[in-house]
This record gives sequence, C-alpha cells and structure tokens, in this order.
Amino acid sequence: MSTVGRDAELAVLARAVAETQDGRGRLTLLRGEAGIGKSWLAEQTVALARERGFTVLRGQAHALHAGLAYAPIVAAIRPYVAAGDDHTGLANLSRLLADPRLPAAPPGGDPSLARTRMFEAVVGLVTRLAPALLVVDDLHWADRGTVELVQYIGQGVAGQAVLVLGAYRPGDASTPLDTLATAVRRQDGEIDLAPLPDHAVAELTGNLLGSTPDQDFLDDVTRRAKGVPLFVTALVHTGFRADAPLPAIVRDVVLDRLQRLDERERRMMATVAVAGDAATDSVLRDIDDDPEALGSLVRGGLITELPADQHIGYRVSHPLYAEVTYADLTANERRQLHAAVLVAVEKTSLDDVLTLAPHYQEAGTLADPSRAVEITADAGWRALAMGAADEAVRYLSTAKELADPVRVPALLDGVGRAHQSQGRYEQAAAAWREGLALAARNGMLDDAGGLQLRLLRLEAESSDSQTANDRLHDLARRMSVTSHEAAFRHFEFTLRHSDEAEARAVTATMAGFIGPEQPPEARAVGYLGRGFQLLLERRHYDALPELESAVEHARQFADQYPFYPRFARLILSYARALTGDVRGCFAGITESIATPTLVEIPSLRGFELYGLAFATYLTGDIATALTQVDLAVSTAVDGRIPRSIGRNKGLRAFLLAELGRLADAKTALAEAKQSYLAPEMSLATIVALAEAAIGYYLDGPTSPKPFDPSSAFADPLSGTVRGLFTGLTALRNGDDDVVARMTTFMRDESPALGLACAFADRLDGLRTKDPDALAAAAQRMDEIGAPLFAAQARLEQAELVADRALLLDCLATFDRAGAAAWADRARLLARTLGIRIRPPRTEGVLSARETQVVRLLGEGLSNADIAARLFLSERTVETHLRNSYAKLGVTSRISLAQWASENLS
Repeated sequence: MSTVGRDAELAVLARAVAETQDGRGRLTLLRGEAGIGKSWLAEQTVALARERGFTVLRGQAHALHAGLAYAPIVAAIRPYVAAGDDHTGLANLSRLLADPRLPAAPPGGDPSLARTRMFEAVVGLVTRLAPALLVVDDLHWADRGTVELVQYIGQGVAGQAVLVLGAYRPGDASTPLDTLATAVRRQDGEIDLAPLPDHAVAELTGNLLGSTPDQDFLDDVTRRAKGVPLFVTALVHTGFRADAPLPAIVRDVVLDRLQRLDERERRMMATVAVAGDAATDSVLRDIDDDPEALGSLVRGGLITELPADQHIGYRVSHPLYAEVTYADLTANERRQLHAAVLVAVEKTSLDDVLTLAPHYQEAGTLADPSRAVEITADAGWRALAMGAADEAVRYLSTAKELADPVRVPALLDGVGRAHQSQGRYEQAAAAWREGLALAARNGMLDDAGGLQLRLLRLEAESSDSQTANDRLHDLARRMSVTSHEAAFRHFEFTLRHSDEAEARAVTATMAGFIGPEQPPEARAVGYLGRGFQLLLERRHYDALPELESAVEHARQFADQYPFYPRFARLILSYARALTGDVRGCFAGITESIATPTLVEIPSLRGFELYGLAFATYLTGDIATALTQVDLAVSTAVDGRIPRSIGRNKGLRAFLLAELGRLADAKTALAEAKQSYLAPEMSLATIVALAEAAIGYYLDGPTSPKPFDPSSAFADPLSGTVRGLFTGLTALRNGDDDVVARMTTFMRDESPALGLACAFADRLDGLRTKDPDALAAAAQRMDEIGAPLFAAQARLEQAELVADRALLLDCLATFDRAGAAAWADRARLLARTLGIRIRPPRTEGVLSARETQVVRLLGEGLSNADIAARLFLSERTVETHLRNSYAKLGVTSRISLAQWASENLS
C-alpha cells in the first residue's frame, strides 16, 4: 500500500517518534477494522524509528495466544535478554520466560508483588535499550496479562525515550483492552483509522494499476471495498470483476470475523443481508424476532442502525460482509428468505416496487407469478427511465419469462432499448427481432410495426447507408398516419435528410395527434409537431407555448419513454435562442443533459452535447464550448454513430476557426466531411458554417457556398450564424445583393427581438456605415445574452468612430472568449489610433485544458464544480492541477489562484 489517504496518521506517528527521541515516551494505539492499514502504519513507524537509531522490539498476538500468558511480550524481549546487567531485574524476568542465561527467580512470596517486579523488570529492560520502539500488533487476540503489561510499560516509560505502539480491532477487543483503549483515548493517544475516502481509493487504484482505472472498474472497487486498503489492493491485483469470485484474502478476512458469531447472530446477519433495503425493524420482527442478536451485531459494528421517521432500518455495515454472508447461504435458503421478506414488506407497503422487485426476482417459484410480472416489469420500466440499463434488462427479462405472450413484445422492446442505450446494438437487435417474430405470430400489428421501426432506425443510426435511411423513411411515412411514434420517426428523419416542404407535411400529420382522446405520448408528439410548424412559419414566439406543452405531456410518460421529454426540451431550447433568449437556451439544454434519465438513443446524447456546445459558444465561452464538443465527438465515437461524429466534428472545425486555429480547423473540417457520406441536412449546414468562418478569417477573397434559406430548418442555430458569416463575407467582397438577401432572410426568420434580427441589424449598420445602428445591434445582442457578438458589433462601431473606450471594452471580451481573430483586429485598430495595449496575458507553459482548469480555480470553483463545468472527472481535474503546480512552480491552491488572477483574468 502507498501513503495514499494516510498522510495525517503518518504525520502523527512521525511526531511521536521524534518526541520519543527527545525523552517524551508514550503509549499509542492504532484502532481499526481488519485490512484498514494498522499493520502497514506500524511498519512505517518501525522504518522511521530505525532511521533514527531506535532499538525495535516486536511482538504479535495470534488467535491461539488467548491461553498463552504474555506470549507477544516474550517474543518481543527474548532477543534482548542478554543486554541487561541488573541481576535482580534479570531474575525477575525469568518469571516471564525460561532462558538459561537468566538467574532463577526468587522463591515464593506475594504473587501480586512478584508480578509487579516482573513488570518492572520488563520496563527496565526496554528503557535500557532506549531509544526504543515496542510494537505489539493484534492486541485484540492478546491475553489479559499481555494487555495489562502493555499498559504498565506505557505508564512506566513516561519521561523515557521509549515509544509503545499497539494495534487492535475494536469489534474483537476484550474487556481489559477496552479499558486500556478508553484510558489512552482520553490522553489523545489513539489513532482511529477510518476507511479511505473515495478520491483516495481512486488514487490508490490508479497507483496499483499504473494507469488511470476504467470508471466502471473503479466504481465497483470503490463500492465493494468501502475504503478498506487491503480490500482495494486485493480486488485490483486479482483483476476484479463484478461477477467474479471474491479474492481469497478478502473472503478469509470476512469469514474470520463472521465465524466468531454465534448461531443466532449468524442467522440475523443472513436475514439483514438478504433483506437489503427492506431490512426495517418491522420486517425483521416478522422474519426473525431476536432483538438480542440484532443488538449484539449493531454494537459489534457488523450491522448499522439507520433511524428514520417511523421505522428503524438496518444494513450490513460493509458490502463485502453482506456478499460473503449471502453467498454462504444455499440457494434454497436464499429463496426462502426472499419470499419471507416479500410477505413482511407487503403487509405494510404493497406498492413499494423498488423494495419488492429484487425479492420477487430472487424468490422464484415461491412468489406469485402474476404479481411477480407486475412488480418486475414496473421496476424494469423505472430503471429504464432512470438510466440503469443493466438493471432494466434484468427486471424486464424476468418479467418476460413469466408474462403472457401478448405482453412479451412490449417487454422485449424495453430490453432492446436498454441495450441500445449502452451501444450494445447486436443485443438490442436480437431482442427486437424476437419481439417482432412473436408479435407477427399473434397478429399484433401495432407492436410489430413499432419493433420494425426500431430495427430500421438502429440500422440507420449505426451505419453510413443511404439504403438504410430510405427503408426507414418509407416505413415511417407509411405508418405515420396511424402511429404517433412513426410520425415522430418520420419527423426525425425529415430533419436530417429531407426538405422544408416535407417537414411542413409531416409536422401537420403530427399535429393531428392533439386531442383529448389521445394518450399523453401521442399528444406530446402532436404539440411538438404544431410547435415546429410555427417555427417553420417564422412564428417563433407562438411556437414556445406549443413546445412547452409538448415537454409537459412527454413528462407524463417519461418513466417508459424518457427520450421524448429530452428531445422536446432540446427543440424548445433552440426556439428560445431564436426568440432572443440565449440564456434560456443554455439553461434548458444544461437541464436536459443533467436529468438523470436513460439516453436510450445514443445519437440523442451527441445531439444534446452539440446543442450545449453551440449554446455555450453563443454565450461567448469558446474554450468551454470546444471542450464540450470534444466530449460530444468521443461520445459519438463510443456509440458508433457516424453522422453524429460528422456533425460534431463540423462544429469543432467552426470553433477552432473562432479561436484562430485555422490549420486545425481545416483538418477538423476534412474529418467531418469524411465521417458521414450519406446526405444529412444538419451535417451539411454545420459544415457550410465552418467553411464560411474559415474563409472569412483567412482574410482573402472567398466565395462561400450559396446560402439556401430553406435548409436552415434542419439546424436553426448554425443556419442563423451561417447567415451572419455569409453576410460578413459578402460585405468584404462588396456584394451588396447577397447582403440584402441575408438581411431579408434573417428578418423573415426571426421576430423583431430575436437573434437573427439582431444579426440583420448589424449587417445593415455595416452596409450603411451607421455607427448608431451598430450600437443598437450590440445593445440588443447583449440583452439576448450573446456578449461575443455584441463585442464584434462594438468593434465595428469603433472602427467607424475611433472610440477608444469601445475598443478597450470589446478587446477585453475577445481575450476572455479566446476569439483570436477579433482580438488581433482590435489590437490593429489600437495601433492605428496610437493606443498602447499591453500584450495578452499568457498561460505560459500550461496546456489549453490546464489553462481552463486553472482559470476556473481562480474564479473560486471547487474541483467538483470545475469537473461539472468542463465535463471531466474530479480525478482528471486533480491531475491537471498537479501538473500546473509543477509547471508554474507554485505549491498551494492559493498561490495558483493568485497566478490565475494575474495571468488569466
């Protein structure tokens, strides 16, 4: 084990060694459960003492020592009996150990006095060896005499250069040891070893592996080891998997503790381990009413008591103790206990699905099968909604095995959706094919059509195939009149691959599903269609309440279909940006991503991250937007979604151009074009935007692709910004006709207070060289929540009127945003006006990601907040901070924050 998580304890022991050398000896106890690191800390103390020239005496109690008086002390002092020259003392030592080198003990006398003299002789021997360290490990197994002698030595070496160090487990301590520990604790001489915190477990795991651990592996180790270093080490060294047997050393440690329980205590441990979250006082009374055994386990630290409002809950204190207890039961014993838990829980909580489901699953034939179907299916749908895909597969599969055939296709639909969410496409397809065959055999046409749609959508999602797209399009179009889901899939397809005319037709079909006779999921699709109809008609404000209704109706069935509310919220967020509420757009997408539900269609996650990155860019934080789109690209790669890879790489190219990294932008643009070859409207739109931005920032004559306003419906945000860049390029080329077309389009596209309209006002101000129009456009963009665009308009205004204050204000915005081209343009104007501008503060040797982390630290964010803001793990943030400390030569968080304030603000 490394020093991870034990720096404080090591510091206390190092101080004790140093003070002992100065003649301030003491007795110190290490207290902790098996495997917590007591022996390791004792070894570190031995090493420290030897470095200072201490004599080290070592003894260790064993389980068999209970009947061997003073055995650990005998083992510790035997190597040193020849060191004494006090024959009386040596004679008294002979009462403790037989050694031919020792004179015989005086005959007879008072036993108590003889015992005291023997204790004094041991103290004398140890002090003559000073500076000395006496270590007695596993004191919980020591006999009464050893414990009393350790206490006597501890008292006798006060003022001497002798440190006595004992280690013990509290749950196994004898009464004399409890008395000793209480006395030492009062003198602040006990070190209580708590489990390692999660971050220390992560660091220890990484150190043992020699690399950053896989997150799933780390989560399993953290959950099961629960901070015990020995368990962490054993699990890591054996390549631990959740379904693998426990390492022998872990099992042995646990069994050693459990085997010392009596029969009643073992039975109660088994009941609590099987009951799990259902282990309340009332349930335990019904199954095994033995308060004495329960109380003994609580006092011994094996069971934790959890008081609540009406009941008291009980849990096995350590998950590995629960696992071993559960595994040692026979299959029949486990099933009987699960069945008993069911009966007890349902007496008071008949509808507590989350508590009942695992017991119905494990009780097998001892539970009512029809009731088991209802409970496990409900649990499966809940797990699906909350993002617990493996749990959803397990419960829905259990329900499927017990259900009537007419219910099975829907359950297999859920199983497939859960697999799809994890990128397990082959398992998803297998579940849907099984459901499709069963639905077809039983004449279940709606179920069969829905499953066929899922299979075709999966093929279209995971392949770069126009044939797959065409088959999906054909089936969705044919089914859309009678199926709200098919209508939605048709709409989804149209956004990607078709034109505005088909978008108008399909949204009209969707709107037909609004009506009181329709279920909530159909009405959600209907309101989404009506809202998008209004967006297509440029009635953005009128679209907002319709889209809000779509979100509200979708939330009513989010347990079974979490995809719909997330998608509807995303479209609503886009609409907010178009109406001039960039902050609302950013907040809505952030809320959607933070919602703890399953993203059952992998491309949705990439679409959400794409939207978040674009919204973040609109707020003026280009560096963070680039971090977010990098995460979107990796998510799309992990999910094997070619078109999502292409779209996000297109946005990456655009953001790199905004940062002034034009060579990198060109590379990213080429990668975007190669990522997905089948036609895709939103991919074409973002690629065209990236091309327009790169061309504009190259400052040479460019001829961007002709702008087709009808294509903007597929991705309205990138379409709107592309319109701005097309207009800016046309102004530079002197093409007033294009500028006029773009301003007309953007005013038609947006209400008077919207983002596109503000862009149009800016283009008009530039075309007419009207500084007041530019000032008004900048003011409007500030109100919208788009400070970077506002700063651009103010720079253009400053170029017309030579306003120094405006120039300095917008330059600060460009530097904060990382908008290199605009910052360079502002500095050029400053030189023209004779204004001396100091060079931009540099991050020095820090990487771009380290700079982001340090900047946020300087703003006062915690590591957890930085991780959430940048979509990183806390461990990664800590790594970047350590690297930054080393590169900048600073040693404290305060110093690093001060550096950030001086160089990155």
